[in-house]
Amino acid sequence: MPTGMPAMPLSLVRAGETVSVAKVRGGQDMRRHLQELGFVEGSQVHVVTSSGSNVIVMVKGARFGLDAKVARFVMTS
Repeated sequence: MPTGMPAMPLSLVRAGETVSVAKVRGGQDMRRHLQELGFVEGSQVHVVTSSGSNVIVMVKGARFGLDAKVARFVMTS
């Protein structure tokens, strides 16, 4: 995504795209959980598949499945 674009939630990123984590939102427990999985500011996230209810991503060489409700807490650019 070009710089200058507004951040959008990971749940809206299309399959096949690679984005950077701009911010992790949510309560302290949610932020800590996502950060432990590798969703930290500046990290690259590749969306493998994205359906209405969940998202499969690659982060730091690991593949994760996230519920779309959880993926909304990860803001990307």
